[in-house]
Amino acid sequence: MKKPYGLAGIALALSLVIAGCSNDAVDHSAMGHGESQQEEQTQEATTEDGKRVFDINVTETHWMFNDEIMDDAWTYNGSLPGQEIRVQEGDTVILNVTNSLDEPTALHLHGFPVPNEMDGVPGVTQNAILPGEQFTYEYQADVPGTYWYHSHQDGSKQVGKGLYGVFIVESSADKSYDVDEVIVIDEWSSMGTDMSEMDHGDMDMGEMSEMDHGDMDMSEMNDMDHGDMDGVASELSHADMMNEMYDTPLINGKASPAIEAIEVEEGNKVKLRFVNAGLFTQVVSIPGHSFKITHYDGQPVNGPELLNDTAFRIAPAERYEVEVEMKNPGAWGIQVFAEENEKTLNTVIPVIYDGYEDEELQENDSNYSFFDLTTYGQAMEQNLGVITKEYDMLLGTEDGGETFTINDKQFPDHEIYEVEEGDIVKFTIVNDTEVDHPMHLHGEFFNVISKDGNPIQGSPILKDTLNVKPGETYEIVFGANNPGNWMFHCHEFHHASGGMVAEVRYKGYEPTFTLDPTIPNTPE
Repeated sequence: MKKPYGLAGIALALSLVIAGCSNDAVDHSAMGHGESQQEEQTQEATTEDGKRVFDINVTETHWMFNDEIMDDAWTYNGSLPGQEIRVQEGDTVILNVTNSLDEPTALHLHGFPVPNEMDGVPGVTQNAILPGEQFTYEYQADVPGTYWYHSHQDGSKQVGKGLYGVFIVESSADKSYDVDEVIVIDEWSSMGTDMSEMDHGDMDMGEMSEMDHGDMDMSEMNDMDHGDMDGVASELSHADMMNEMYDTPLINGKASPAIEAIEVEEGNKVKLRFVNAGLFTQVVSIPGHSFKITHYDGQPVNGPELLNDTAFRIAPAERYEVEVEMKNPGAWGIQVFAEENEKTLNTVIPVIYDGYEDEELQENDSNYSFFDLTTYGQAMEQNLGVITKEYDMLLGTEDGGETFTINDKQFPDHEIYEVEEGDIVKFTIVNDTEVDHPMHLHGEFFNVISKDGNPIQGSPILKDTLNVKPGETYEIVFGANNPGNWMFHCHEFHHASGGMVAEVRYKGYEPTFTLDPTIPNTPE
């Protein structure tokens, strides 16, 4: 079992130095990363035998977050986020994924109910794609909504380095919008995401905290002897480590002031598709306008109501679709910040009306209420069927957050929930830790039926990812209608790599691939 937090904790003292250096202006004029990125990003799908075919190249790219911050990102088709895949309901979609990295990878289509063999989980549904090799994913786009795709090989590292993109299935029944924008929220670590190869010995945190980093040369940093580091892992909590590591908020792969403005005109109907591809629960506040939340995780809300002065939380891997009527001309700033690290991970998305390009952005003050999905929208009768299986899912930790468990078990010796096709399955999920856990079920949508013992009062809630905050209890129900072996895990990837992974297995299901023990499959 990997224990990433100990290594990350030791490494964090270095991040205090690097953070002071990484955002300094750099001359990138000779790096050749601009035009080629745009060319790859705008590649169009081809149509073969009535199928929509996308060629996806997984590669390392010099990426400019803004004019002063550049890093080596891992990308799909040279862009961050990866190329947007937008298709029509009923399309057959083919993704030809070529691995041009030096490490194995795989592509998981998050939230969309693909056949099990197309789920992209190394060691569970396929062998990882080795360097230089290709894997083809094929599925029917038969469920409209906003989804996303990302690596499921060593996710805390590979997604953290940029391997994610958006997948949208449009329906002919969808409303028509004047503006339809995707907003992918993420955060970048100047320290990087792979701590496993670092050997720092024992660093003294007190000495590091007193250092003046303003004039430090990165070449000096590379030559430093880290043999005197002392006791950092035991001093930093998980939250402290995360807050130190991740220091740059991103919107659609860009950091302020390079975040692209959303351009509108008075009277426009605007659809905003928010996707959280990061590791922090984010708070989103839309100023000066009424709006509706129309979809959770791509699935429609019944009777969405207008909201004003309301902020909503969006946890890792969740998607919220928002409808805004543009009736208040001006220059506005949608505020996005990490709930546990507002001071550092706080940014603004400009929304600019025609004619107001030179105006200063107006933002919300903090005088807003928080959105409650358990009471939002109109209730409606649902027939979920007769429960045939009931399971408990206790989210825990035995060491204060160094590793995480489900029912006191850790991956790879994880909890396995057995179901049969046709079962109606109920889970009771309890968070007995001090941090959020966005729990994601592969292969199925689930209905959220209660929170803390209280039945859902508003619209039915159909999701694939549910954030369970400390002390909360949720009941969810799903129909077992998609045979396979499916992961059910926390989508804060460090929690998953720390053990918070379970599996839902259909009785009698036999995987269609043969596990290759020579391939380093790392599904968490």
